[in-house]
Amino acid sequence: MEQKIKEIVATFIRVPAEQIGPGTPIDRSAVNSSILLHRMYARLAEEGLVVENYAAVKVFSDLSQPAANRERGQDNQGAETSFSAISYTGATTPASVGIDIEEIAALPRTTDFRKEEFYRMNFTPAEIAYCILQPDPYSSFAGLFAVKEAIVKADESKRNSNFNTLEIQHSPEGKPLYPHYGVSISHAGGMAVAVVARVHGMSEATASPAVPVLQTGPFVRQKTSSSWIAWLALLISVLALLIVLLH
Repeated sequence: MEQKIKEIVATFIRVPAEQIGPGTPIDRSAVNSSILLHRMYARLAEEGLVVENYAAVKVFSDLSQPAANRERGQDNQGAETSFSAISYTGATTPASVGIDIEEIAALPRTTDFRKEEFYRMNFTPAEIAYCILQPDPYSSFAGLFAVKEAIVKADESKRNSNFNTLEIQHSPEGKPLYPHYGVSISHAGGMAVAVVARVHGMSEATASPAVPVLQTGPFVRQKTSSSWIAWLALLISVLALLIVLLH
């Protein structure tokens, strides 16, 4: 079984199976993209090795250790263009922004998204149903995957969450929605870019980016701060798109 696991891991970290040892890195730093990392664990699950908290796995030996004994957290650095969470602390309103860029072609091809392990592990049945009805399902899946990565980067408490527990919904107009966050998805040059922004302490009704209003009192300060975060998220998104197009 260990040899089979090494053979699977080897295809994703591009290291010969015979050269993989207990200390061989197999985390995000060793894999070209977050999608490929999730694909690796989906492939392992197909062989019977289900890793519940693979965000905590750093080296090959961690695959055989109980999850409670692993170091928590995940390094998001890697070869693909990626932005970590950006946190800003003001006098009364901390805020979080997360951004992620994913390559659409990195998604596994399948004839049935509902049966492919990668999609079952990373998307809810409702998300799968939504994406397969879109003109380009793979672009839609990549966009939702990027949103989930951005949420994880913006919210430390969700770092070890399984992606199929982070459900992205949509408004009747097709706008992506996630509780307490403003969400934006763009596609360019075969890439999906997602930005999420939240002003902590605001209610769900006012968490989405809002336009400042002529009002007095503390509520208008929350509105103004939310709008500022929305503009910041937009600028970061534009910067990410430029990096992709110029790459």
